[in-house]
Amino acid sequence: MYILGITGPLGHDAAACLMKEGRIVAMVEEERLSRIPHSPGGLMPYLAIEHCLNKEEISLDQVDYIVLSWDKGLIPQTKIPLPDIFDDVGSLFPKSKFPHSKLPKIEVIDHHLAHAASAYYFSPFEEAGVLVVDGAGEDCSTTLYHGKNGRLNKLDSIHHNESLGEFYATVTEYVGFDWNDPGKTMGLASFGEPVYEFPRIALDDVKGYSMKIDQSLHMSKVENVWKKEFVRLGIMPNISTRRYNPVTYRMSEHLEFDAVHYNLAASAQRKLEECYMNLAKVLMERTGSRNLCLAGGVALNCVANGQLRRSGHVDGLFIQPAANDAGAAIGAAAEVAARLGFAIEKLVSNYSGPSFTNDQIRATLDHLGLRYKAVNDATETASQLLTEGQTVGWFQGGAEYGPRALGNRSMLANPSVPDIQNHMNNNVKFREGFRPFGPSVLEEEAGEWFEDMHSSRFMLQSFDVKPNKRSAVEGVVHVDGSSRPQTVTKETNARYYKLISEFRKNTGIPMVLNTSFNLRGEPMVNTPYDAIRTYIMGALDVLVMEDIVLVKADSNL
Repeated sequence: MYILGITGPLGHDAAACLMKEGRIVAMVEEERLSRIPHSPGGLMPYLAIEHCLNKEEISLDQVDYIVLSWDKGLIPQTKIPLPDIFDDVGSLFPKSKFPHSKLPKIEVIDHHLAHAASAYYFSPFEEAGVLVVDGAGEDCSTTLYHGKNGRLNKLDSIHHNESLGEFYATVTEYVGFDWNDPGKTMGLASFGEPVYEFPRIALDDVKGYSMKIDQSLHMSKVENVWKKEFVRLGIMPNISTRRYNPVTYRMSEHLEFDAVHYNLAASAQRKLEECYMNLAKVLMERTGSRNLCLAGGVALNCVANGQLRRSGHVDGLFIQPAANDAGAAIGAAAEVAARLGFAIEKLVSNYSGPSFTNDQIRATLDHLGLRYKAVNDATETASQLLTEGQTVGWFQGGAEYGPRALGNRSMLANPSVPDIQNHMNNNVKFREGFRPFGPSVLEEEAGEWFEDMHSSRFMLQSFDVKPNKRSAVEGVVHVDGSSRPQTVTKETNARYYKLISEFRKNTGIPMVLNTSFNLRGEPMVNTPYDAIRTYIMGALDVLVMEDIVLVKADSNL
């Protein structure tokens, strides 16, 4: 039985996930295929659906269920309604795009339930509290669930106007970033002090937190409520300027930060962490379980996740790697699979996206007229290049889903190279110089380098780097001494594990600097063509795609 989960066309981060009974067989975000970041504006994930069907070599006729991750009937008058096209679900799947004799059964799952399902069913826990925090679902912004014996029970929710995600997104815009860049605000917070208070937000021992915001107010007006609060604090919005880049021949946004903007980011981060902690505390008390599953966009805040792990409230923690709206496609499919009685396969890795053979890669390179070399051991070649201080584009196997590169669509560097962070930010990725990098580290050796270390295979928790180790890997240490590691095992990614092991033999360092394979403002690369284009435009030294190596200048390779 095939079940196709979809997120979109409402909102952002459209995606499609195809499950065969209880197992994910394909999952990809629309942005990776369309090259439009975050798939804004309510795009249907037609390309993602096509990929999922093509990967299994099936048509829509062979799909038993299509599951949508938004319920139009739950959207209140105080929110923007779903398009009228949702009144005729069949029109979302025109025969011109998806030939079929009849549509599969259509199921609709509410948005936060889809998020919750994406975390609980794929976690290692039989029983857990499940916390969903994002901008907003249909009528709520935060929801508490109890997962037990393979089912989810909703315990409580918080109104969509009282949104932690919306609050943080407004701060993100106010300090000068785009609304969908909260990760930048998280990084900026480490440079400031949490000196500002937000009296509208209060901790609540029943739900977790509450906000003094009129619930009859249209959600589009809530942003103005927060902006007025910031003005009362004496903080003016940060305005970017446009500068010309003589390398790319493009104008791009440039920001300068005052202490007040650093401090606003730090204050918002502290408030988010306080609410997060209290939500977890309330949820643990109400469920009696010390296991916690997280989903929703706020669950991508790795600093808050790290604080949760160290809080003492939680014993087991599982975070859906696609915690953003893309993951709702996974959860929508999984919820229906669970209702049908299928056991959901636990999530070990998330390399379920498109993959390419050496022959396909050669065909692309030959078409472009580029010289390349095939090698017997790509891991040995790449590890030696990294040891020498070169930067490497690493393109292998099935693409990761979720916003974190985990060793299949990654840019890699030696974290001990002086000033490597500035080089990667300014010359390779063309992004803001303050932004930190995380490492991929051998899981069995991570405890020697990081404080209070736990397995973190999806790069979604921050840990403090041990003080006596920081000077050895400065490229992956943030200004506050923290880092966001991915722990790598042979079972989850054998080739990547071997690369890091070879690098360790050469350097004594069991980790490499790992960042997503993309330039500023672009989605992570998906195809060999995407990787080649990004490699040529940036300042990466070498590109390794499967067993094929591409260099820009004369080399002994």
